[in-house]
Amino acid sequence: MSDPLAFDAEFLRRLEVLNVVARRVMQGSLKAERRSARRGVSAEFIDHRPYVVGDDLRHLDWHLFGRLEELFLKLYREEENLHLTLLVDTSASMAHRPEGVTGGLSKRTYALQVAAALAYLGLSNMDRVNLVPFSDQLGEARWRIKGRAQAHSLFELLREVDAQPGGETDFRSVAKAFVARERRRGVVVVLSDFYDREGYGPALKMLRQRKHEVFAIQVVDPAERDPAVRGDLRLVDAETGAARQVVVTDALRARYREAFEALLRGVERFCVKSEFGYVEAGTEVPFDALVLTILRRGGLVA
Repeated sequence: MSDPLAFDAEFLRRLEVLNVVARRVMQGSLKAERRSARRGVSAEFIDHRPYVVGDDLRHLDWHLFGRLEELFLKLYREEENLHLTLLVDTSASMAHRPEGVTGGLSKRTYALQVAAALAYLGLSNMDRVNLVPFSDQLGEARWRIKGRAQAHSLFELLREVDAQPGGETDFRSVAKAFVARERRRGVVVVLSDFYDREGYGPALKMLRQRKHEVFAIQVVDPAERDPAVRGDLRLVDAETGAARQVVVTDALRARYREAFEALLRGVERFCVKSEFGYVEAGTEVPFDALVLTILRRGGLVA
C-alpha cells in the first residue's frame, strides 16, 4: 500500500482537480463569510453617505450630484481574505485501529489528508491558513501561512504529526489556548472523532463566542460501527490505558451499536442547533470526494 501522506504527483493532481472544481462550484473556493462592513473599493456598491471635507473625491457620485446638486460619497462592500484554521485531532483514539482490521486508513491519517486538501484550496485562493494539531493541548502548528508555495512546508508538518504518538483529548484546554493565540476571527474547521470524556460542547461554543465560524468534521472508522469482536475480552482505552474485562455477547454488541450511533447523531444535533457546519466523514470515502461534498453543500459555513 502506498504512503497515504506521500503527497506525491498523484495526490497533487487530485488537489488541483479539487481546486478547479471548487472554483466552479463556489465561484472562488472557500469564500465563506468574507464580506466586511469596512468601506473600500470593490465591485459591489452598497450605499451613499453625505460628503465631508477630507473624503476621497474619486468616490463622489457625480450622477447623483447632477440630480440633487449635493455631494454624496459612494460606499462599497469590501471583500477580505478568509482566515481558515484547521484544528486536527491527533489524539490516540484517532490513531488507533481495532485489532484484526487490515487495509484502510486510521482516522488520524484520513483527517490529515482532508486537512491537506482544505489547506491547499485555501492557499491557492490566497487565504491565510492555520494548521493546528491537538490532543490535550495545541501541538506544533503553522500559523497564518499564505500562498501555494507554502503547501510543501505544511505537508511536511502533516507527515511528522502522523508519525507521533497521540495523547488524550481535551477540547476545553485546546479551545482556550487557541482563542488566546488567534484573536482574528475566521472559519475554524475541527476534524475529530469527538471522543472526549469531558464533552466537546463548551469548547465549540467558546470558538463561536470569539466570533469564529465553526465547522465540525466528525471522522468515523467503519470498523467502529460494528466491531467484529465476541467472547471474553480485555478492552483497553486507547487514550487513558484503563482496562476492563467484558464478555461481548450479541446483546452487548447491539447496545454498543445504538450507543455509537447516538454519539454521532448527538454531535450532529448539537452542531445544527448551534448553527455550526457539520459533516460525518467515513474513512472509506476518498478525501477529495468528501471535500467536494462539503463544497457543494455551500462550503465551510453553517
